[in-house]
Amino acid sequence: MWRGLLKCCQDICNINGVLQNDVNILQSFGYKVNVTRQVMCCPTGGGKKPELPGGLSLYLLDDSLDMTRVKDVMKEGYRGGVDFELYGVPNDEKIMEDLAYLMQVYRHRNLSIYVVNEQDQDIVGLCIAGISENMPLGFAEIGELCVIPKYRNKGIAEFMLNYIKESASAYTEVVKLCVTVGNNAEVLYKKVGFQAGPRFARMTKRSM
Repeated sequence: MWRGLLKCCQDICNINGVLQNDVNILQSFGYKVNVTRQVMCCPTGGGKKPELPGGLSLYLLDDSLDMTRVKDVMKEGYRGGVDFELYGVPNDEKIMEDLAYLMQVYRHRNLSIYVVNEQDQDIVGLCIAGISENMPLGFAEIGELCVIPKYRNKGIAEFMLNYIKESASAYTEVVKLCVTVGNNAEVLYKKVGFQAGPRFARMTKRSM
């Protein structure tokens, strides 16, 4: 299949979503792996009620919030980790574009939340999640999870994951996400019950 496709479309430079069985085949045609991502799934609900660390408050994230505030948190949240090493921090325009896309995708059943420091009312973390009308099997999905660096390792990300699992249980039995292989967040996801699923690669044609 790949031989025929690449023969007719020789200008294909980037291929996303390549399953692991096809990676070696494409490498033989001169493509390289840029990054490998992993699908992870978890049953919704079923755990103890999540508890928010002291001094913090939880709010639902929707279009009533100034999205430039969300953008600033996402920008700060990108720092550190394997994705930062691979891609750096996207520019403001790209973050706002991605944010608008996610909010539109999850508009059908928005489960997104953000966490605020009660003392100064700064947003310290957020999770953009929901159920798309086009989501296979009606699963809930986490599209973005970030905590700004100085508030990490305080249980905020774990709380948000468990909160989404509990919130989604009224609508579906499964919540899914995708993570870059090698990201330290994999440890957290497994801790709250996410199990590893298929891996897929983003590949680019090597320059001759």
